Amino acid sequence: MAALFAICGFFYLLIYAIESPIRYILYLGGKDSLILLRDGLIIAPLIVLFAVQASRLRVHPAIISFATLMAFHGVVLMGTIGSFLGVAYGVKILINLLFGYFAASLITSPGKRMMKIFIALWCLTLIGVLLDKFLVTFPWVGIKTIVGDLTVDVSKDWQIQDTLSRRVAGFARSSIGVAMLVPLLAIVLMGQIRNGLLRAFVGIASLGAVFLTTQKGSLIAFAPVAVIMTLRPRQERFWLRLWCLTAATLVIALPLATNDMHLGHGTGVFSTESLYLRIADTWPHAWDWISRHQMMVFGVGLGGIGGPQRLYAPDNFNPADNLFILLYAYFGIFGLLYMAAACWLALRPVTGSERRANTAIALLAFAFGYGTVLSTLEDQVAPLFVGAALGVLWRETRTAFTARRVAVPVAGSLRAASSRVA
Repeated sequence: MAALFAICGFFYLLIYAIESPIRYILYLGGKDSLILLRDGLIIAPLIVLFAVQASRLRVHPAIISFATLMAFHGVVLMGTIGSFLGVAYGVKILINLLFGYFAASLITSPGKRMMKIFIALWCLTLIGVLLDKFLVTFPWVGIKTIVGDLTVDVSKDWQIQDTLSRRVAGFARSSIGVAMLVPLLAIVLMGQIRNGLLRAFVGIASLGAVFLTTQKGSLIAFAPVAVIMTLRPRQERFWLRLWCLTAATLVIALPLATNDMHLGHGTGVFSTESLYLRIADTWPHAWDWISRHQMMVFGVGLGGIGGPQRLYAPDNFNPADNLFILLYAYFGIFGLLYMAAACWLALRPVTGSERRANTAIALLAFAFGYGTVLSTLEDQVAPLFVGAALGVLWRETRTAFTARRVAVPVAGSLRAASSRVA
């Protein structure tokens, strides 16, 4: 089963890393919708796992919990919007969390073979960015493809011709894809690399690649994580936890505290213009949509904003561009509880692998940080790594009370062993 998850996870990440040329080839052949087959790489292993466990009458609690929550929040959307396709789209977005949960060790602490794969994907993505930025204009830049009934941009050039300011995506579908994948891979690699200079090289090169995409949110979210994981101070976990909680606070506070705020801004990709547009336009429209369609404290329901809106409310499509807004629209007040649960896991005492736990906290910190200006869970690869982080923290940490209970018998057994040797 582990081999199946590893193989499917590898091909899924590979397709994500080179999505633009794949979509371009499909576009030339008029087979754009075949890109949907990649979702089978996530769904098929989970179906096989469920079938095997069901045949033994021992279905994992994570599968039961996920299915229950998706059904509940899906029913909310059916009551508010009445779109089954919206629910299906929402499940498609979040099912990567479940896959990541079961592939947690493969993702956060890869073996030699998986480590080589991650390094190859990281290098491939950086090469694509450099080529796109300085040497070539890829033939797929600016094309639109049709997937089902939806129009999809591929490597949009953002109408910026200046070399330094031009947003690039390399082989990924968009600059966001690079700004998401490179830091996530870098965090995993840096968590495994023992040599400080090599960690610094990975961190600096990754920050450089994100800088070239001009995705400021990713750059700001990843920079503290890269510094902490490069230096590895004595209290590394403390600093990672601090940034994780700070980012989680910001992702909630920013769209609330800036409501109706008016501020000056410059123009261009390295100004505060994109943040201003969120404050002045995107977030107010999102809150207006939620307030008009939510069901009490349950939000709009699973698929209640963002991508799924293109299926049932194209004229009101809103990207949310904030993780908290996305979660609140999907889950209502429960979105806060889910975020609190993730932070609680990050704060629990580590009773297992410290390296895995640190990597998991770093992944969560980056997802929260970038989530201040992006609905990170709507991305295909982010929920994969977030699910892996949650899986690691669930297995490698315990509550303070349980941790003490575990530590006492271990200490006692060690004392007993010492006395026998003496």
